[in-house]
Amino acid sequence: MELPENYFAVFETARRYDEGGDLYHAIKLYKKTIRLNPEFADPYRYLGKIYSNRKEWKPAFHYWKKCVSLDTDDRNAWWQMGLAAVGLKKMRVAHSVWTKFGLDKADTSRPLGLRLKKVDGFEILWMKPLDAARCRIMSIPHPGSKLRFRQLMMYDRRGEQGYNVVGKRRVPVYDAVDSLKLSPYQTFSCLLHTASEKSVLQLEKLCQDAGLGFEVWSNASRMLTLNQEGAFPEYYQDILPRENNDATLIAMAALHPAEVERVLNDWQIISLGQYSDLRAY
Repeated sequence: MELPENYFAVFETARRYDEGGDLYHAIKLYKKTIRLNPEFADPYRYLGKIYSNRKEWKPAFHYWKKCVSLDTDDRNAWWQMGLAAVGLKKMRVAHSVWTKFGLDKADTSRPLGLRLKKVDGFEILWMKPLDAARCRIMSIPHPGSKLRFRQLMMYDRRGEQGYNVVGKRRVPVYDAVDSLKLSPYQTFSCLLHTASEKSVLQLEKLCQDAGLGFEVWSNASRMLTLNQEGAFPEYYQDILPRENNDATLIAMAALHPAEVERVLNDWQIISLGQYSDLRAY
């Protein structure tokens, strides 16, 4: 008589594949574990994590939902299910999860920091929170991020990943999770042939009046690398010296190139300044 396969041994083998980066075999064996013992919560948990990391929200939601049905005390599984629900636009489910965490009425009145993880570090942006998991980018992201001004994003509100220190105020920074909707704004940059604060502020005011995004990139200090794994960082504005004290690299965000050219031409008339190297991304 052939004995039934040991489901836990299959699960442990799946974990070894998972830890080794072989997700193909890990997924197959996690699913086999479920077939052998459908009441065992751990394989659902690991599959949920794999699909969440891949931003494949439909299978992620399925496995996180199964996980919380078997282990109702797993707060991380509840939260991950809520994020997957946002990715699928199941906002009623997401709201019920936020209520469990006391975040159904999260403060959305102030801008917060948004951390984009990259291979060699991370980029810190400003965001306008819309609720406990959605926000709009208020900065002009580096073009390499493939994100844009006013892009709708998913973020993780469970805990601060550090603070953006502006003046004497500490602004919490949260991790970005996924892009939810591409922004129609395009990113542009140019070099102003001046380092005058007055001239730069004049251009910023013109951009605001025209509904354009504006940012000074010369002093960007938001591209940072952690020196210590697990450190709790604080991100300081304007800590890097200007490479060129006679010019200022600025970024603008607009729906059409003509809007940028019009504002820059108005700025030249008002400030008597000059610009060059206008570039679209």
